[in-house]
Amino acid sequence: MQEFSTASASAKDPAALAAALTEKSADGWSVVSIVTTTSEVTAFLSREASSAPAAATPAASSTSTSGFTPLAGSAPVAEPAGWAIAPEPAPAATPTTTMAPISTPAYQPAAAAAPTPAVPAGWYADPAGRFDLRYWDGSAWTEHVSRAGQQYTDSPTA
Repeated sequence: MQEFSTASASAKDPAALAAALTEKSADGWSVVSIVTTTSEVTAFLSREASSAPAAATPAASSTSTSGFTPLAGSAPVAEPAGWAIAPEPAPAATPTTTMAPISTPAYQPAAAAAPTPAVPAGWYADPAGRFDLRYWDGSAWTEHVSRAGQQYTDSPTA
């Protein structure tokens, strides 16, 4: 038979819980689970029930302890059928029709895409310095220019 107990401490003081668990482990208690709430950490403990009556069990000092002692003469609880047993795997499905194998073509690298221009199209300072701005179409300077906010077409020079 198993008996159960708890040890609790403030969530802000984990050293207190560690000390309580060390004390409990000296008495044969094992940690089953630790649950954290906003303000408290509670450890659930278990151990083999001693043959001494429950009244002879000393009370814990600073930790909250509640021992659960089984009723005298009670039968152990039977586990449900299949408890803690992995389910059997489902049988593998068999295909109803057969399919021809798919042939995979040899790897063909994609055609190289046109390189993305490093500088996007737009109005920039005229590299020749003749106008304030000149339009860059993404690959070359155009004849479209601007001076003092007015747009012009720069005639090509020979």
